[in-house]
Amino acid sequence: MSPLALLLALAAAAPPPGEGRVVEEVVAVIRPAGGEARVVTLTKLTEEARIVLVSRGATEAALRPLDAPALRATLDWYVDQVLLSEEAARLGVFEVDPAEGRAELERFKRRFGRPEDYAAFLAGNGISEEDVLAALRRMQRVQRYLDRRMATSARARVTDAEVEAAWKERQAELGGAPLSQVRDALRARLAEERVRAEVKSLLADLRRRGEVRVLVELGAGE
Repeated sequence: MSPLALLLALAAAAPPPGEGRVVEEVVAVIRPAGGEARVVTLTKLTEEARIVLVSRGATEAALRPLDAPALRATLDWYVDQVLLSEEAARLGVFEVDPAEGRAELERFKRRFGRPEDYAAFLAGNGISEEDVLAALRRMQRVQRYLDRRMATSARARVTDAEVEAAWKERQAELGGAPLSQVRDALRARLAEERVRAEVKSLLADLRRRGEVRVLVELGAGE
């Protein structure tokens, strides 16, 4: 039996009443197309949730308990992160060099008011600085991959005719404003909508080509 199969078997097996305790909970397994399977534990998921929330300015998430909706959202996000990161690696693009990673880590540390607050974050969650750095570098690579893909995508380009057609269709939404006043804003909005659709399509394709198994319904017992 492979190490992964053994881990999943142990995670799925319930101990007899009154015996044993849960040491770790396997939440999901992600297998990118042509790649190795990754086991996502509840500890790993919580770690990723705290790092991404703090990186976006929510430093109150550094130590407080995380609710089920936050963990479910993080699981969806983390699955996408793994699939996109593996795809960028497969294509050999947008590796983040160590200096860029360290600079991002310094920005992350400045989210905390004091060095001791950052140290408390690491100690309180059992996270090493290398764990934080690895997550931040992966996030940088994924964002670069998406940015470049969208910048070169013909589908994200909006023509004058498309702007005018959208203006006619959205008169009520635009409050009857003349095209000359809303042209640039409408073009930007259409481009953003297309980028979102493109990313959604890319992720759907990566999920189809790979395998994502969610083993625990987070918050099911609430």
